[in-house]
Amino acid sequence: MSQPQESFPYGSLNNWLIDIVLPFWATTGFDSHHGAFVEKLDLSAEPSADDYTRVRVQARQIYVFAHAAHLGLYPQGLDLARRAWGFLDRNAWDRAEGGWFHLLRRDGGVLDRTKDCYDHAFVLLALAWLYRAGGDAAVLGRARETVAYLDSSLRLERNGGFDGYAERARADGEEIPLPRRQNPHMHLFEALLALYEATEEPEWLERADAIRGLFEAHFHDADTGQLIEFFDGDWKEVSVDGALIREPGHHFEWVWLLHRFGQLSGSDAVLPAMQKLFAWGWEAGLDRRPEGLFAAYDAADPDGRILQGGSKRLWPQTEALKACLALAERRASPDAEAGIDALLRGMFAGFVSFDHALWQDQLDGTGRMIAPAIPASSLYHLFLAMAETLRVMPARAVAAPGSP
Repeated sequence: MSQPQESFPYGSLNNWLIDIVLPFWATTGFDSHHGAFVEKLDLSAEPSADDYTRVRVQARQIYVFAHAAHLGLYPQGLDLARRAWGFLDRNAWDRAEGGWFHLLRRDGGVLDRTKDCYDHAFVLLALAWLYRAGGDAAVLGRARETVAYLDSSLRLERNGGFDGYAERARADGEEIPLPRRQNPHMHLFEALLALYEATEEPEWLERADAIRGLFEAHFHDADTGQLIEFFDGDWKEVSVDGALIREPGHHFEWVWLLHRFGQLSGSDAVLPAMQKLFAWGWEAGLDRRPEGLFAAYDAADPDGRILQGGSKRLWPQTEALKACLALAERRASPDAEAGIDALLRGMFAGFVSFDHALWQDQLDGTGRMIAPAIPASSLYHLFLAMAETLRVMPARAVAAPGSP
């Protein structure tokens, strides 16, 4: 990878995040009539007229604004997060059986009563940060009820031991929904780490470590450094649409999460897996063509062949950046340290701009935008990547107050 002639303008990140991105998504991105965040914007930057919102999107936005308030980047974000939390708790929590519904109307009416594991992971992340920012005991209580629901309705066991969670709650007698995925477990890992950080209660770190056990046993191929995405009921890899899938973005996401686990647990045992995941993603998952945008692809196969036409979404770029920051913080990879600047340049060349708070959510293999809308859900990825850049790179940027 050739080095850029001039450094990325890190000093602009702080003002962009504080003065442009967060205020825009707190106003245009918030439905004050219903007290909830918008699901997406159309390409004219107006809130979509579609009458639905996913519970996971509300949770992601609650996380962003609670975290931003905790850091002092956007103190008024706590009020927004609390308002959206009220909307979510009133409408999406099943008061008869527990658990969170999947889909709501904009006015809060329930559209889909499915209890999805991925949704529950993001609700827990939102609750962890809302509690950390605001200290409301009822929020932590709902987090405990959420975990109790996961244990009673989605937890799986094999030979008397923990075997992960089902993709969703099942009707009586229904088989385990397939394929099983690493992705919901990865985000539960993230949420449990956040709960531990917010409360310092050992239970949350112990639960996170149990999911790390699944990572070591099933998700990570230590021989190749690859992260496996999809499985049958016995944790054997399965293909999707005729291909075995490797997502570079998830390789990078696990690098950062293992880094956080290592920091919180005081263990350096995570470093070999971090390095292997990063090495594979960095070598096989980035567009290095002279005519291409230096950025992470959406998908490849185990041999490194690029899938899905070479498309690139915004979120893998943010996760690649976070992985580089994690390894740079550990001084564990020259490639990672050099990559920070190059990834930021690629991100701002193809996906975002210092002039506004919008993003191109997906590009095709030629660099043409193909996303039909601007999903609010991507703010979760973008915000954390920028907050981590401000935290880890204080010599190059105006550091954000506090730390994540």
